[in-house]
Amino acid sequence: KLGVIFPVKQGEEPMVAFPLVLPMGWVNSPPIFCAATETATDLTNAALSEHTNVPPSHHLDVLAATMDEEAHIKIDCHGNTDTKFRSSPHETSTPHMTTASTSYDIPRDPSLPHPKWLLSYVDVFVDDFIGLAQGQQNRRRVRKQLLHAIDKVFRPKQDSDSIHRREPVSLKKLKKGDCSWHTTKLVLGWILNTKTLTVELPSHRQERLNEILSSINSSQKRISTKKWHKILGELRSMALALPGARNMFSHMQEALTTQKGKRVSLKKGVHDSLEDFRWMFRDIANRPTRMAEIVPLLPSAIGYHDASLDGAGGVWFPHTTLNPRGVSPSSSSHQPIAWRYAWPDHIKKELVTEHNPNGTITNSDLELAGGLLHLEALAQHFDIRERTVISNTDNLASLYWQRKGSSTTNSPPAHLLRLFGIHQRFHRYVPRHDYIPGKSNPLADAMSRLFDFSDQQMLSHLTSLFQQNTSFRLV
Repeated sequence: KLGVIFPVKQGEEPMVAFPLVLPMGWVNSPPIFCAATETATDLTNAALSEHTNVPPSHHLDVLAATMDEEAHIKIDCHGNTDTKFRSSPHETSTPHMTTASTSYDIPRDPSLPHPKWLLSYVDVFVDDFIGLAQGQQNRRRVRKQLLHAIDKVFRPKQDSDSIHRREPVSLKKLKKGDCSWHTTKLVLGWILNTKTLTVELPSHRQERLNEILSSINSSQKRISTKKWHKILGELRSMALALPGARNMFSHMQEALTTQKGKRVSLKKGVHDSLEDFRWMFRDIANRPTRMAEIVPLLPSAIGYHDASLDGAGGVWFPHTTLNPRGVSPSSSSHQPIAWRYAWPDHIKKELVTEHNPNGTITNSDLELAGGLLHLEALAQHFDIRERTVISNTDNLASLYWQRKGSSTTNSPPAHLLRLFGIHQRFHRYVPRHDYIPGKSNPLADAMSRLFDFSDQQMLSHLTSLFQQNTSFRLV
């Protein structure tokens, strides 16, 4: 599909050149190249699944092993082992991990698997292979399987080859620490620490984040569109492992829709969002992101919520492994909880209705606010740190706002989504959102509408709607 026609003199044969390698910058190169690297990954994982399969030695494995973390254990003059391993060459400029990441007393999520075999897995991002392994001997096994799989896809260098042909695996990167095992490793721009189970921004990215935030003072009114696009792109790339950060972009995106010429207006909402990022930046040093905060697992609590003109309400069904707040765990402390909240009159007066078309609050805004109250009801009564929770709603607009984390608007959803992000970051849980048809949501429907019922009447009504071994607890 790619060829170059060479100009020739009159009477000469036409010449067309076809590259024998994949050119950089050609649009078709990535999918073709990724097909090869993905194949090598599949071959590796297929071989690793045969746990008794012991691969033969590989000459590059010997070189890579000299860069492993264990290879740098030092013996002092008394013959004692120095347990302070030398870091990977990629980590020499990164800050040490803080002790804050290991100071929690959080029980292990019961939905995590208990595999029979030691962890052995390989993945790939374009041309960067990423390996996970447990056990010293098993690590060598994983690396050798990967190197042999690469040799099956990309022919290894032979003595008869041209002096210009290189090994498919970069020897230069190998000597710098690539393909070596470390408990702390720079992977795709993030520092992964498998001892503390944390993810951190490298020091140069933290410095860049500080540079971005410092370049825009609180009184600045405008910025060039080109620079704003660049800032948004960099902030989004850093937000991947900063819990709550993805909820801070609504006002920042909305600024692009109201740009005038080549300038973007920085209104109060934009500066508030930038201040949120400054708060996160100050928090980074004492609060490395735990992997359990960004990887969803099986839910530890499932809830249903709804909202109406009168108020909002919902129910939560917590798993018995969640620790209740303020009381010792018992059968009654894990009762399903129900909550409700009547809207103040000034909120009701602003709702857009047939009789009030000029209102400033929509039904979807109330549903979104109800979703935030729903999460707060659970967080107030259970320790949901590093646990996955699923919140169900029958409103599609608020569902997709919550899933996306932002909306290109300056209206109430933008402010509410910021609060969602702050709430998630403070309570350290993994939120998931799903849809339930209105007809299948009678419990939340009742909690958001029957405000003329007393607490006892409401509990009796919930029991009549949903029979179970234990009663609801109204909070």
